[in-house]
Amino acid sequence: MKRGPAALNRLLVLLIGLVLAAVGATALAWDRGVPTARDAVARIDRDRVVAVPDEPWWHWALGATVGVCLVLGIVVLVVDLSRRRAAPTGMLETVTDTPVSIDLAPIATGVAAELARHTGVRRARGRALSDRGLATIQVTVEADPRTDIAALTDAADRVAATTTAALGGSAIADVAVRVLLHLDRTDQPPAPATRTQPDLDPGGD
Repeated sequence: MKRGPAALNRLLVLLIGLVLAAVGATALAWDRGVPTARDAVARIDRDRVVAVPDEPWWHWALGATVGVCLVLGIVVLVVDLSRRRAAPTGMLETVTDTPVSIDLAPIATGVAAELARHTGVRRARGRALSDRGLATIQVTVEADPRTDIAALTDAADRVAATTTAALGGSAIADVAVRVLLHLDRTDQPPAPATRTQPDLDPGGD
């Protein structure tokens, strides 16, 4: 999730939490007989509050509230579910120190292809995304549960470290590499001895 959507979600949760905390604290104080809370509740005109639904503006206000909440909910969903494709990353050309931009998606595809050659890997998919503002190469590996997990983990660590070192030396912004390992169920048939071309995702969600 990018920083903007993450900040929006946290702000909404904070506001809702503060409102609920205030309501809960007031109710608790009234139940415990705190004079300030008792006096505040006593000053409320109960007859007027009960008569509010009969006011001509009540239905308009209720409809507007529902509409605003619906629009806000849709906006939050759209923002949260929006594509997190990483923007081109700035690099410095080592000879002339000229800034250039590169697309991380092909690099993610190459990293996935490298891991797909490991014994026991059924499929590897790579994509470039933005995780809270940090450009990230994410590779999802699906492997046979009977494969050597330690060897596969070491291979993933080596590939991730090599990619990070290659990009970190000349990238203007930080680039992270993340490998997600998923093991198939043990009742699945064993991986074939001869692998076909892996299913690679060239990038994006």
